Amino acid sequence: MELAADLGRILSPDRVLARPIDRLARSVDASIYRLIPEVVVRPRDVGEVRALFAYARDHRRHLTFRTAGTSLSGQALSDDILVELGPLWRESRILDEGRRVWTQPGVIGGYINLRLAASGYRLGPDPASMDAAMMGGIVANNSSGMCCGVIQNSYHTLESAVVVLADGAVVDTSRPGADARLAADRPDLHAALLALRDEVRGDDALARRIRNRFAHKNTTGYSLHAFLDHDAPAEILARLMVGSQGTLGFLAEMTLRTVADPPARATALLFFPDLRDAGAAVAPLSAAGAAALEIMDAASLRSQAADRAYAFPIEDRTAALLVEFREANDALLEAAVARASATLAAVRLLAPAQFTRDRAERERHWTLRKGLFPSVGGMRPSGTAVVIEDVVFPVARLADAIADLRALFDRHGFSDAILFGHARDGNLHFVFARNFADAPTVARYAAFMRGLVELVVGKYDGALKAEHGSGRNMAPFVRDEWGDRAYGVMQRVKALLDPQGILNPDAVLSDDPEIHLKHLKPLPPISPLADRCIECGFCEPRCPSRDLTLTPRQRIVVHRELVRLSALDSREAREWAASLRADFDYEGIATCSVDSMCSTSCPVKIDTGALIKETRAASHPAIAHRIAGAAARHFGLTARAARFGLRVASLAGRTRAGRRLRSGASRPLHRALPSLVPWLRDDTHLPRAARGLPALPRRSPSSAAPRVVYFPSCLTRILGPLPGEDMLPTAQAMLDVLGKAGFDVAYPDGIDALCCGMPFSSKAFLPAARMAARRTAAALWAATRDGADPVVTDASPCAGSLADLAVAALAEEGRRLAVYDFPAFWAERGLPRVGEGHRRPGTAVVHPTCTLVKTGGLPDLLRVARAHSDAVLVPAAAECCGFGGDRGFLVPELTAAATAREAADVLEITAAGDVGLYSTCRTCEIGMSRAVGRPYRSLVHLVHEALAGA
Repeated sequence: MELAADLGRILSPDRVLARPIDRLARSVDASIYRLIPEVVVRPRDVGEVRALFAYARDHRRHLTFRTAGTSLSGQALSDDILVELGPLWRESRILDEGRRVWTQPGVIGGYINLRLAASGYRLGPDPASMDAAMMGGIVANNSSGMCCGVIQNSYHTLESAVVVLADGAVVDTSRPGADARLAADRPDLHAALLALRDEVRGDDALARRIRNRFAHKNTTGYSLHAFLDHDAPAEILARLMVGSQGTLGFLAEMTLRTVADPPARATALLFFPDLRDAGAAVAPLSAAGAAALEIMDAASLRSQAADRAYAFPIEDRTAALLVEFREANDALLEAAVARASATLAAVRLLAPAQFTRDRAERERHWTLRKGLFPSVGGMRPSGTAVVIEDVVFPVARLADAIADLRALFDRHGFSDAILFGHARDGNLHFVFARNFADAPTVARYAAFMRGLVELVVGKYDGALKAEHGSGRNMAPFVRDEWGDRAYGVMQRVKALLDPQGILNPDAVLSDDPEIHLKHLKPLPPISPLADRCIECGFCEPRCPSRDLTLTPRQRIVVHRELVRLSALDSREAREWAASLRADFDYEGIATCSVDSMCSTSCPVKIDTGALIKETRAASHPAIAHRIAGAAARHFGLTARAARFGLRVASLAGRTRAGRRLRSGASRPLHRALPSLVPWLRDDTHLPRAARGLPALPRRSPSSAAPRVVYFPSCLTRILGPLPGEDMLPTAQAMLDVLGKAGFDVAYPDGIDALCCGMPFSSKAFLPAARMAARRTAAALWAATRDGADPVVTDASPCAGSLADLAVAALAEEGRRLAVYDFPAFWAERGLPRVGEGHRRPGTAVVHPTCTLVKTGGLPDLLRVARAHSDAVLVPAAAECCGFGGDRGFLVPELTAAATAREAADVLEITAAGDVGLYSTCRTCEIGMSRAVGRPYRSLVHLVHEALAGA
């Protein structure tokens, strides 16, 4: 492919992605549109971006910049060259003790807020997608959100920027004399911006209209208020980039002022009999000082009914307001809640207002609101795409506007549309789903959009876009909102900064009046669960393979395309499908850790890991199932064989010649059995084999100590320390800790032959997993004296598997068994016995395992760590390590990619002094130890160290 070859010479071939699977997987955002790029490129610095600009100018190509791809209106798509920034533009710095932030475009907004949390500041923009959206998209779309309003959005909090213009010029407004430098380097551009500034300011009617349009939320078209708000052309240029959606230049760096994050908060979810009642309550609650006022209609509430119980039926006209007050201290908060209560006394409510300060309850309310768009999208019929738009009405007329919108939906056959949004700003989102492969539906949609413009602009003089960016869906209507005079200025800005039109065509301004009706996304049904995916991208930050191969969203996109292609009878479709299938084996299946962490951030709880497990299970030949069954039946022999293999591999790894022999011998076995045998490369660091379990301390027959059954995980029984590590075996540390707390400890009989089932379930051998778990359940039932004693294990995933398989099997027989991982056991039963006065000096850095996060065990982990360490830190970038049972051995590059960002955070922390590194699963500890270059140990070791002097 000539284009890929050309770009490979500009960048490097490994950063030019031209395979069908790469182009397809990165072709989507959360909109109703789909464009497949000819190539995806990953520049790593400004110099390479300038080279791409030069190539596009010389060859009449188009460039579209993409960060997270959570866009809702089609502005992150391209059918030419897509420039992907997420993997290589991730640097950020906290400045002035949190008062400012410097960032590159590929940093997730929520990650920055995590780093800011201790300082008492946060980013001004707070879109619902904050934990997935990246800073490039947040600023380029001028995103705002729930509490941001107008004055805290990207435009108003931007301090400086490094901008690369389409002609290759670089403008850095953070440098002293930036404007003088622009005048010297580009006198024509400097003079043109000055002339435009003076022209806009000299037209009183135009200046007045611009100020009025931006007095409320507005992202329709370009940020023309830059000509009124700033004098220097360099500063005007930087602000024009905000909200430009990558059509005027490239934002390489941004420095933003942060905003105070008040710690005292009270939140209430108020229910109203009618949307008009809710709308009428907005203005008085806003006057009372509410920081957030989120409106939701009945369909919104029903979309998450499975996750929460309402005290009354949700009728067709029911509505809700999520109200939050944020103040600097409790006294101010009390006064604010009192004002709200007085206001609500005159309002019709379905239930009395109850303001809560409980963090968990508040987060539960916000989870409802933030997940609305994807959740509502997940309720749609299979095969339909989701339209979401965000319009602005005058707050004082919000109730009437809601009624008019409802009438518009009914008139055009979209009566099932749902409404929610940031009511404090008059900003409403509406969502509906349709099959846009149906021509009459497209025609109705076209008529609806024209009616929407007439309603929002003609009747209410509102804004067609508030915070999502214009995108392809609203580009034909920018002139309708702004009028010919202002639209003409926008056209001149585009022509001035991108004269050859190489940047993201049709994303803001378009000469095609039907661009919003073209390139509509096909969504063929593939499975009842995956059909609910609207390709929003919320799952991606949690995916271990996000920087290596594919993400959950992308895996589903590929599945959908294969289904679509199967219905086509053409050579091109068959070749495209064959290429996708060939690459998907590694990109989609082998490198999925199947940890299901994606489901924790998916608002509709799609578990792509489970889908991949099903795929793996279906691909296992019968002989593989028989081998897995035999391994489960004779697990004692399996464990001994694994320890023997580790000893042999460890001996071979001591010399260069041995490592080469080991690598050469394991490579063909790995190719033949990739799901069973790792390829032991020359640099592979395998753990040594674990020692045998320590003997239990002698128990006095008259002892009245509480009894606990310790189930050492098979990971603890098989995997010892990495080469160069010297640590007390975890099983011994566990016995010592339990003994210090005064527990009488027992092993289940035949422990060496028992397994929780996780090694088999993670490899999609579910019958073998159930067989192993049933045998373990019987042994634990006997060891606990028919469930009278609790069970504790040293690995959180082991506890999770025991709960899912062994405990569940006993429960079916009416038998109850209490199984804990160590953090839960120690928080509930250990700490009350030893107290919280024993601490390890220094800082404990903890890596939460996936199971612990999914089961809600993080508070227990933190409580135990804080009880036994001077300070505790969870790195802001902490996510799944990608080990996924044995993926870290079979596909070590997955773990290396998954841990890179967290490891960078940890290395920064460990440079500060006495730091210990801990987790709650041996494979996670191995993965993190590899990444950081320092040993991670079990949380049991932290407690052991703290109690050592007691």
